Amino acid sequence: MNTSKRILASVVAVAALASMAACGSSNASDGAKSGGKTVIKIQTFNNFGYGKPSNERPGADLWTSYEKEHPNVKVEETVASGSDDARSAFNTAISSGSNAYDIYAADIAWMPSIQAMPDKFVDLTGQLKNNDWLDWKTKGGTTADGKIIGAGNDIGPTAVCYRSDLFAKAGLPTDRNDVAKLLGGDNASWDTYFQVGKQYTEKTGLPWYDAMGGLWGAMKTQIEEAYVKKDGTIIATDKQIKDRYDQLTATTDMSAHLNQWSDDWNANFKSDKGFATILCPAWLVNNIKGNSGSDFKGWDVADVTPGGGANQGGSWLVVPKTSKVQDEAAKLVAWLTAPEQQVATFKAASNYPSSPKAMADPAVADKTDPFLNNAPTGKIFADRAKAVKVVPFTGAQYYDIDSKLGDALGRVDVTKEQTPAQSWKQYVADVKALS
Repeated sequence: MNTSKRILASVVAVAALASMAACGSSNASDGAKSGGKTVIKIQTFNNFGYGKPSNERPGADLWTSYEKEHPNVKVEETVASGSDDARSAFNTAISSGSNAYDIYAADIAWMPSIQAMPDKFVDLTGQLKNNDWLDWKTKGGTTADGKIIGAGNDIGPTAVCYRSDLFAKAGLPTDRNDVAKLLGGDNASWDTYFQVGKQYTEKTGLPWYDAMGGLWGAMKTQIEEAYVKKDGTIIATDKQIKDRYDQLTATTDMSAHLNQWSDDWNANFKSDKGFATILCPAWLVNNIKGNSGSDFKGWDVADVTPGGGANQGGSWLVVPKTSKVQDEAAKLVAWLTAPEQQVATFKAASNYPSSPKAMADPAVADKTDPFLNNAPTGKIFADRAKAVKVVPFTGAQYYDIDSKLGDALGRVDVTKEQTPAQSWKQYVADVKALS
């Protein structure tokens, strides 16, 4: 889950994390006990769909299932409010050598720093031999010497979610297939997306999209070497970035000028004057439902992505060597990321599987969503996953730089304190300061 559900926080310097304290024992018998049972503590964030269902946080109640299968185990999940809060707790625990948790759910932004210190995390390869993932998902959790330290959880194939009620008022087509064609279908481009947006905004006076940062979240994933080349060369201010920055900042009139994840952003999902479209990774569907209310009618999803496919976010599960129940934790990680459980969490929380077996399961492939006007979300997000052709290189500096680009867009779009030219100049200086 993305994460990356906004412009992501910068990666903590690898050098600081490399000074962690010594690792703990892997013996389950040394771990915490509760009523004679081995306790496995896991930290997640937002909604991974694991725990007991509730109105606010639907889930599959996998803990009950696992504990029935493993009567000597008790699972305790701590759910952080968001990726940033979870990251802060993770960094504190890892840098201090604390065994606060036996399993961490790691957002996509964390993985470069985790991969840079592989000796601090358990090699899960042996436990994961029966699991399957997309090749690029496996690569994202694998060290340079071939050890799997991150078990793949969800991915973020991205479609366009839109307000069919606002489209109707503007005289635009509302059928999802027609909307996909309107935006270019298989040949959808950002130019076309903005052309339609300009027509919509000029006619209605209402915003076409929520925030430049949200669009950049998809745009950047379509560049294989966005900020840093694989040889370490910084290219963060090169033409390919500047051209996209210019294209995006030229659409100021189409933006709702919102800070994603803010109260105002949340409220806009059901406002009569809210934004008409949002770039929509699979996991965001749950946020749209939560912010709109289950009875709200109007949101739909089109099987299309401007600029081609885009993967926004996703997560892995990792076991730090500070855990005193490493073996039991690794078994739980393998079970949670197996196809069957990935199916369950997609059904519960719209977290799209990274397992091809799970993708092919009828419960995923044939899923429809009543909230989205009975959209075939299983098929749509499968198509969007297949459309992903580029997986960006994310070295250790990627997210530091990405944070600065997000700040630059925010100064133009949200606070409106700088012109695009002024903000780009500051961004260039910020990138130089990082290196």
